[in-house]
Amino acid sequence: MQEERRGVAYAFVWLFCILLGYFIVRPVRETMGSIVGTAELQRLFLASFFAMIVAVPLYSALVARLPRRWLVRVVYHFFAFCLLGFWMLMRIESQLVQAWTARILFVWISVFGLFATSVFWSVLADLFSSSQGKRLFGLIAAGGTAGAITGSLITSQIAEHLSTGTLLLLPIAVIEAGLWCAWRLDRQAGSLQHADPGGRIHQDQSGDKPTGGGLMTGITHVIKSPYLASICLFLFFVQACGTQLYFEQAEIVKASIADDESKTKLFAYLDLGTQLLTLVVQVGLSSVILRRLGVGAALVILPIVYAIGFASLAAYQSLSVLVVTVIAARAAGYGIAVPAREVLFTVVSREDKYKSKSFIDTVVLRGGDALSGQIFGSLRGLQVSLTQINLLALPVTAIWALVAWNLGRRQRRLATLSMAGPVDHERQDDHA
Repeated sequence: MQEERRGVAYAFVWLFCILLGYFIVRPVRETMGSIVGTAELQRLFLASFFAMIVAVPLYSALVARLPRRWLVRVVYHFFAFCLLGFWMLMRIESQLVQAWTARILFVWISVFGLFATSVFWSVLADLFSSSQGKRLFGLIAAGGTAGAITGSLITSQIAEHLSTGTLLLLPIAVIEAGLWCAWRLDRQAGSLQHADPGGRIHQDQSGDKPTGGGLMTGITHVIKSPYLASICLFLFFVQACGTQLYFEQAEIVKASIADDESKTKLFAYLDLGTQLLTLVVQVGLSSVILRRLGVGAALVILPIVYAIGFASLAAYQSLSVLVVTVIAARAAGYGIAVPAREVLFTVVSREDKYKSKSFIDTVVLRGGDALSGQIFGSLRGLQVSLTQINLLALPVTAIWALVAWNLGRRQRRLATLSMAGPVDHERQDDHA
């Protein structure tokens, strides 16, 4: 147990560093968005989606050729090197260079935010068994929430004293500190395996060998595997309902609050309330729910929270109802659904942990955002009221809950199979 606790500590600090670095640079992305102009933002979001499509095969090539420990180093050193490059470009006094740097940096930060966390959780799904994930992933996720809170506080205090370019240098040190924790965590691989004798007992966790496979196998496995396809469907519902709530938030806040300063203050309190409640849920509830009720029950909580929120907003579209709904939905998502979602990947093959997971965490998520945004916009264009949209969303949350419950049952079967040996792609298709 001592080795397991040490591994959890390294993982906790590593994720703390990742989210700390991201929440330092995220305000920079918003600043860059204002530099290029509001009219270009839609094109930048589309560019971010296409950047994911390009990045996933490149990442898959690294996964196929590099052992786990070197894969992590190459990916995060690349991120740190890019930040240094952006800092150098922003020192060039040219409006053309500044404008293009702003565009590229906006897209890069979007890619960084998803890939950095996806690689982290891929490694954890590789090192920890399903039973360990149920006990520990909620606590580890709290490290990310603590990093997000710290990053937001740091940036808010020093942004006025440092240039935007100089601000980009801070995450470099944070990323490198996180890499040290990643290196120490990788050295715990064998100890983590022995710390959970009831988990996977045959899978090689050394990380000394490349995963192998082709560039597109992660995508083809998602298409062929009912289990991975179910994860994609679950995440589509997450993004669809989250996007609907985001658009409703924009409309209700606009109608309720006149001045921009008050809006900014409200959004700041929303973020703070979300992060604090998420931290409480991750530390106090997540592992309890996963261990005692299972992955399926944990996943079902999020559609239930959204159903209650949409029903409340359909009945009464007030700012207070919106605030409660937003904070509850985000806290349930980050505090319970995210750890449960990461447990889903503990029972798939190593190739799927890195290749398929990166595709799901980037392309599928961004594609879900784009598609659900278009659907909501089309409904509003047809003069469908917010009350009607909220009522239409209720059966969607019911279907989402069924998908979540079925996904939990599939995970439980695969976890049972993994106790007898590694679960390859073919067995995954047959039994999930």
